[in-house]
Amino acid sequence: MRILIVDDNTTSLQSLRIVLSDLGHEPAPFTDPQLALEEARRNRYPLIITDIRMPRMDGLTLLKELKGSPDTETCDVVLITGHGDMETAVGALRHGAYDYLNKPINARELAAVVERSAEHQALLSENRDLRQHLDSRVNEVAGTLRRDLDEARTLLREVSGIGTVVSQSPATERVMNDARMFHNDPSVPVLIEGETGTGKEIIARLIHFGESGCEHPFVAINCAAIPHELFESELFGHEAGAYTGSRAGGSPGKLELAAGGTLFLDEVAEMPLTLQPKLLRVLEERTFYRVGGIRKREFRARVICAANIDLAGQVERGHFRRDLYHRLKVGHLVIPPLRERQEDIPALAGLFLKRQAERKRKKFTSISSEAMDVLLRHMWRGNVRELENTIERAVLVNDDPILKPEHIAFLNMDRSLHCGAESMGTIPLDIENLELPEAPIDLEALTTAIVQKALDRFDGNKSKAAAYLGISRFALHRRLQK
Repeated sequence: MRILIVDDNTTSLQSLRIVLSDLGHEPAPFTDPQLALEEARRNRYPLIITDIRMPRMDGLTLLKELKGSPDTETCDVVLITGHGDMETAVGALRHGAYDYLNKPINARELAAVVERSAEHQALLSENRDLRQHLDSRVNEVAGTLRRDLDEARTLLREVSGIGTVVSQSPATERVMNDARMFHNDPSVPVLIEGETGTGKEIIARLIHFGESGCEHPFVAINCAAIPHELFESELFGHEAGAYTGSRAGGSPGKLELAAGGTLFLDEVAEMPLTLQPKLLRVLEERTFYRVGGIRKREFRARVICAANIDLAGQVERGHFRRDLYHRLKVGHLVIPPLRERQEDIPALAGLFLKRQAERKRKKFTSISSEAMDVLLRHMWRGNVRELENTIERAVLVNDDPILKPEHIAFLNMDRSLHCGAESMGTIPLDIENLELPEAPIDLEALTTAIVQKALDRFDGNKSKAAAYLGISRFALHRRLQK
């Protein structure tokens, strides 16, 4: 073992060197403590033996310097004490000294101390090796867990649909930012409005899961798909014997199943009017009763609602409660139709192409500029859902590296069929051969009349009237305000 010895008395120093050499060790003698300290910092010495009483720097100061440095803190320091230094030696033990030897030094005691130090250093070395191995394994496992977590997050984004949200347009970016904000406060109910196919449920999932995921449930109800007579039981659950055909032992409703997570009410405008006051009470008091139950239950979930029709208009027509509407609208998101955010089309189309090519094992990797022009010119009345279905259909029946116009030629055919079906039984407007009267035209009055006729045609449904006129519902709304 390499041993550094420090003593200003050369005779004592040489005696120590000889004894340690005879014991099979490698002593390095120093009479100057400062030089010894510098040597210890340059080269590792498992054991340092130093006299206490020395000029310029005593042994206790040297001990403190050694134990205060990362390079030398693990070395064993043995102090050599003379008569009257016993109290100092005991104090040195409290400062980290390994042991002490009394003068005159007994060779057997010296050999015993050195042997114990060698064992101690071997244990320290083994401990360091074990710690390094443990750190390496921990880092390896942590790396694996991080990769697994990243894969899980990627899968979550794909399964939930969150990965299909792209924000190339300012309008979509605003929706995304608001969704992230609402994610941080689960006490705020959120109302999401937008045309069919704009991705309202995907935004609802983004609010629930956030960017990093959420372990709590996301429970969705399509209000239009549940018979009115079963809606209350579906939402609130029921106790045993609550009604004919109820489950023995009762059954929890969606309010309970969503505990800690999110309850998503899609097409909320279709909720029975008679149940809307009960939902309002749940939101206000955060408690509810099962159907046929007498025990009050706590409601602990976020509520997100979605509507593809003008909910404010439904309120005005008495089809939806005003107080519930305003309670749901604390957080409000409006998703513009795809035709009003064309900047998102290239990114969405590229994302869908990549996904479908991987799923169907096709060659597609990119979209030609000509095909992209076709996609940008299309009206996308079905919004993002229609775009995704279009790409899937093109990939299904073709297999080329580049998506070309001929792969999506069915878009023009579908549009012709759609226009033809809408015009059956009516006299189509011949735009090319339109003849104007001699008298001046009140364009504003004519536009208002057309809009009113469209609303009458669809019984006041603004979404259908807007689609019929080829404008967005929000453009129609602005026209009505004007």
